[in-house]
Amino acid sequence: MSELPYAQPVSDLSDPRAFLPEPPYRLWAEQRRAGRLPRQERDGAPAFHSVTRYRDIDAVLRDSAGYSSEWGMTLDTSLGEPDPAAGRMIELTDPPRHQRLRRLVSSGLTRSATRTMDGLLRDRVEHWVERAVRAGETDFVGAVAARVPSAGAGLLLGLPEREWAVLADRASRAVCGSLGGDDPGAGDLTVRRRSTATANGQLLIHLAGLLDHAELAEDGLIRRLLDAELDGDRLTREEVLLNCLNLAIGGNETTKNATAAGLAAFAAHPEQWQWLRRHPEHVDRAIEEVLRWTTPPLHLTRTVLRPTRLGGTSLAPGELVCLWLPSANRDQEVFPDPDEFRVDRAVNPHLSFTSGRHFCLGAALARSQLRLVLEALLARVDSITLLGEPARRASNFVAAYDTLPVALVAAA
Repeated sequence: MSELPYAQPVSDLSDPRAFLPEPPYRLWAEQRRAGRLPRQERDGAPAFHSVTRYRDIDAVLRDSAGYSSEWGMTLDTSLGEPDPAAGRMIELTDPPRHQRLRRLVSSGLTRSATRTMDGLLRDRVEHWVERAVRAGETDFVGAVAARVPSAGAGLLLGLPEREWAVLADRASRAVCGSLGGDDPGAGDLTVRRRSTATANGQLLIHLAGLLDHAELAEDGLIRRLLDAELDGDRLTREEVLLNCLNLAIGGNETTKNATAAGLAAFAAHPEQWQWLRRHPEHVDRAIEEVLRWTTPPLHLTRTVLRPTRLGGTSLAPGELVCLWLPSANRDQEVFPDPDEFRVDRAVNPHLSFTSGRHFCLGAALARSQLRLVLEALLARVDSITLLGEPARRASNFVAAYDTLPVALVAAA
């Protein structure tokens, strides 16, 4: 891809523009070879250490006693004080409170729910893909990639269909903001926080107004969590609201952007698409490679709780570490030929859904939705061609796509 005119130097990894037109893979590779963790100072926010090696990132994710998520899980929210949702949202809660929340929320996300989603979504996905193929040239994000997780989240939560697109749009703005890469405010932490805070507030108010909606499905997650009881314990309404919000955001952004970036990868590597067409029985391998290659979540932060040593660096309590997940997923110590997109990888322990106690609750649903899209494409599409530069959102947290212009040539 050619470099966009507003692409920034990658030296400041807190600046969302540093991730356009693509994440700084070359810089991360250099940092993985370094003997210690690079430290970056920030104006108006705590400094952070970049963690780029797979083994170090995995160790932090699995050590909830040594590293806390309650002080913020992103660079834009880790500001040296506890997050307001700490203790009430799974992703922002440490043990032992984390176990209680995860147990109660998991009770609504059963395997049967995943199978139900698959059945309810399949016809819709095939219809959207069929229409995109008939059109020949289309924006794949608007035509398919954004529609699938929007419908999936709406069906999962039990929302009426007219609410799906509204929820998806507000979830996207809440996690990525609404500033373009050419907006000078994109590099300003205060401006970014104001933008995402406004979107978060709108999303929270909107979702709160749906908790008692008369049209909520009885078997939807909102109703199930409001009614869930385990050993006499129940979630509060606020806990239901915050964790449904978290699932709506994560579900929309992970699947949408993995689907879009995955299609772009197949367009750039047509031999991989043809291999998968010849071997559709390996679609699950392809899904894992798409997740590794695209890595929709760019980073997570953790706050050090006790003196420790990580990646050749001594860390003190209160210091901030930033875990760059795409770097872990291209670590040559774990993945042979890490910079090659290979859908035949048999072993693929990527960290796109993280690891440890905070492993993504919606991983099975995301994989299911990706499988539906790939299967529908494999049955109908001979070749995929990019028609222009994808439009990417300026974000240091999610590798987000706004548009992906493609030509889809129908299979004979």
